[in-house]
Amino acid sequence: MLEAYYRPHHATLTDAVARALRPHGRCVVVDCHSFPSYPLPYELDQRLDRPDPCVGTDPFHTPAELAVEVIEGFRLNGYMSIGPFIGALVPAGFYRGDANIAALMIEVNRALYMDERTESSRFDETRTTAARVPASLAQRFLQLH
Repeated sequence: MLEAYYRPHHATLTDAVARALRPHGRCVVVDCHSFPSYPLPYELDQRLDRPDPCVGTDPFHTPAELAVEVIEGFRLNGYMSIGPFIGALVPAGFYRGDANIAALMIEVNRALYMDERTESSRFDETRTTAARVPASLAQRFLQLH
């Protein structure tokens, strides 16, 4: 699995970040995942009231104003329960070494787009919002800094 998926994915991500840095001098990495609407047995937090999306941050790579704007962007799109998460994906060769790489992670509660047995009609809407919110804010963030 490491050779088939993990290492090729991270090599591609490292290359994409390097290609973005060359002409622009900075970039924003947005890592997206989903999580189940119910806690899995190995999770420390077993509460059933899980947030809609979680926004993951890194103290070195996530400027506070970027995280605040992404959270507000989700609220403006009707997502009221937004959870914090510690962590954002940055390629290992750049991690905590290049402050010109901003990063955040977005995890979406699967209950927003499926009943976890069959997909519901909200999948496209949820996917669109989860992509639009950070993309527009990241673009604005890069223009301001």
